[in-house]
Amino acid sequence: MPVLFRIRVLALCGTRLWCARAGPVTAGTSSALHDELTERCAGMSVVGLDLRELRLPTQAFLPSSPWPDGPDTIHLLAPDVLRSRTADDHRVRWHADLHTAWQAWSALMP
Repeated sequence: MPVLFRIRVLALCGTRLWCARAGPVTAGTSSALHDELTERCAGMSVVGLDLRELRLPTQAFLPSSPWPDGPDTIHLLAPDVLRSRTADDHRVRWHADLHTAWQAWSALMP
């Protein structure tokens, strides 16, 4: 059964994209979210992801990170449980709040 995702694109400027995703994500749908974000962010160099509204499983930790392949920089707002998934990814810039994430993403505008 295909997984349906609603990803809102909030801003687009050249090769910079800002989007948000809300809703439930389980270990079984994590790879589908990753694939959808990767497709949506194809050709983007800088991506802002607001994933704070993801509802993650409490018993099962996600097997892999859901952020996309490809961009040079990812400004990430996400549940704390995903923070450990950023440690080995040099592209990810973790932000604690929307204001600082948006400022960092906007500062890269031409």
